[in-house]
Amino acid sequence: MLKDLTLKSILSILMLCMVNAMFSYKYLSRETDFAIVITVALVLIQAIGFIKLQSITIAKGFQKLFAGIGILGLLGLVIFAHFHIDLMSLNVDRWSVIDSFWSASFNGEYPYLASSHMGNPPGSMPIYFVLSLPFWLLGELSVFSCIGYVILILMLVYKPSFKARRNAIWLYLATAVFLVWELLVRSNIITNTMLIILALDWFLRTDVKDLKKSWLVAVVLGLLLATRGNFAVVYIIFFMYPLVTKQVNFVQMFKFTALSALAFASVYLLLIGIYGEVFFEANPFIFHSTLFVPTGYIIAFFVLAFIFSFVSKSKADLYFYSGLTLFSIILLYAINLIIVYGFDAAYISRSWIDISYFLFCVPFLIFYLLKSPKAENM
Repeated sequence: MLKDLTLKSILSILMLCMVNAMFSYKYLSRETDFAIVITVALVLIQAIGFIKLQSITIAKGFQKLFAGIGILGLLGLVIFAHFHIDLMSLNVDRWSVIDSFWSASFNGEYPYLASSHMGNPPGSMPIYFVLSLPFWLLGELSVFSCIGYVILILMLVYKPSFKARRNAIWLYLATAVFLVWELLVRSNIITNTMLIILALDWFLRTDVKDLKKSWLVAVVLGLLLATRGNFAVVYIIFFMYPLVTKQVNFVQMFKFTALSALAFASVYLLLIGIYGEVFFEANPFIFHSTLFVPTGYIIAFFVLAFIFSFVSKSKADLYFYSGLTLFSIILLYAINLIIVYGFDAAYISRSWIDISYFLFCVPFLIFYLLKSPKAENM
């Protein structure tokens, strides 16, 4: 019931509903005059689901059935996207950025000087492209797009600790307009974020004190950070937690972090080794410095993440504050563009705001709702 929800749970639900509502209204308004009605209905359905569905017990067999139907639905969307969606007709060029990056690479050219069919540079970090390579070679990037959703579906069924709020998450995913959008345009933000979450969950279950036991986790986390730099604020929150809770001392955590940072840096040292000085002319750090919000605000978010690491009282809190920080960063970026271009041009007509960036917070908020101890009392 509503009275059983904590403030963090309420905020998480509001952010999740808001993210889906942004996708629902923006894209449905292009197809129907009832976009606002459908969007409000979806928000109400999702909100009521988070409040009411916990009183219903669903047998494990039905959970597996839901998972099967969900995965088949994802497969259906992949097939539909492959045969019916003309990539050149899309106003989203993530597929083209990947295509231009690897086309340049296999032609012996420096990939960060390539550009998509819309003229955009490959702004993402190198491991992002490495992860996409098998699916680019396969010829269908929507397969990569759906992997994150498949992982989440399987975890809903087979992870025992996800007993609470599981029903509400099933409903949320079933009514997620952004899920359909991601697969049709070949976006992979949820997949990318789920891989980060799996690695961070592994980190929380690892004895960080002993680098001989935890070195692989450190390396994987460092390499995964070389997908999207915005996850750095999340790493601060998670990496500080063992230190704040005195599970490790400063030297032990420093060694782990240093190894992770070395793995991250090695990606760029390899690029410099292969391509030389041209790296300093065009690279993800240069591209990202011109995006989002002023540098001062970014520094403020790093400070905020550092503060959140001290107020996190449980492992579940780490996911909440990570989701909140990521949501806040993109919200500030969106507000900044609305001020500059106006609401309609920023959000609807010219799409200056890339609302897909809000998806970075979604898996973290879902994990918080699933892991929160209070969920057991609902």
